[in-house]
Amino acid sequence: MQLKRCARLGLAAATAFLTAAGLVSPAAAAGPAENWAQDGYGAGHTFYNPDETVINSGTVQKLKTRWTVTPKAAVDSCPLDPVAPVVVGGRMFVLEPDGNGVGAYDTKTGKKLWSYFAGYLEATGLAVSGDTVVVTDIACYSNSNYDSNVIALDAATGAERWSSLTGWTTDTVVVDAGTVAVSGYCGVCDGEENGVQAFRLSDGASLWSRVNAVLAGPVSADGRILLARTTSASTEAVSIKTGLETWSTGLRYAAGAADPTRPQFYVSNAVGLRALATTSGKTLWTVKHESGEPATDGRRVYVASAGRINAYDTAKGKLLWTRALKTPGHLVRAGGLLYATSGTKLMVLAPTSGKTIRTFGTATDHVVLAGGRLFVTNGRTVRAYTP
Repeated sequence: MQLKRCARLGLAAATAFLTAAGLVSPAAAAGPAENWAQDGYGAGHTFYNPDETVINSGTVQKLKTRWTVTPKAAVDSCPLDPVAPVVVGGRMFVLEPDGNGVGAYDTKTGKKLWSYFAGYLEATGLAVSGDTVVVTDIACYSNSNYDSNVIALDAATGAERWSSLTGWTTDTVVVDAGTVAVSGYCGVCDGEENGVQAFRLSDGASLWSRVNAVLAGPVSADGRILLARTTSASTEAVSIKTGLETWSTGLRYAAGAADPTRPQFYVSNAVGLRALATTSGKTLWTVKHESGEPATDGRRVYVASAGRINAYDTAKGKLLWTRALKTPGHLVRAGGLLYATSGTKLMVLAPTSGKTIRTFGTATDHVVLAGGRLFVTNGRTVRAYTP
């Protein structure tokens, strides 16, 4: 055992020497993985990137703008709110209203790599899983066509792999366990105005569908999603692959996040914020009258609403700290820091106390951290920062 330990230490020392000498360039030593694959980081919608190490309390003061991208809007493009960019494997993917589609950009330079044109439809949703980009669209100028396409593209080239149709105008999407689940509304579907449909990621085959229900949120916990019934006050947990129910409750919830370390969902309704056991739906704790979209790192749940940010313990829901901020929102945890928008500024806070570490004087809509880069959006404009 001692000989093996010495051998490992010797190998590590040799690798460090060769790296310092420039003789090897291990990919792992280049920086953290670029993996912000869905709105909210991943299928759990946690807004927490546990792999970010480059941008931290020691380097955040050194952040500088490296490039800026502003996709143009076409004259006849839909008046839709921009969605957050997703960043995977050296590429940033954004919706581009000038082409009614998707654009891929190099994260180091901001150079455009490819574009996908979605025709007369308007792209509205975006996610990446492995080497596949998932796009959803709508026919936004039609008063009778509520169909949406779910489209899969090759992440490297933008080539279309498959396209499948759903009868509802998609407004929520989550990708997990090799499955794409979408939900939406149909204004001409009498008695079936809302619906959920799931597609196999590999080929777009329809796996299951459910009428009179919607995704309670873009949240999945190990392949389990929450559906909110639209004809009754109930929420049910189902397998994203099969649609089979595992539990249900007689209350209608909005799903905010799935804890990255504990088996619990964070949901809300008129009562307040609740933690539900993912396997049974049992209420673990409740914070009455708490509202707002949560972010969680497994230790704390951060909620921004009503002119303040509150941080709660994930085990019991105990209030840990409160920080007053003007119109706080868009909470993100990464690299030992907590990010929040406040009015026209981006605030960088200490997650243990809410104390200000740095302020950016930039109006911000979305915040994404991946691969040692901070991406912020202001309307259609994306800015990339590095130390």
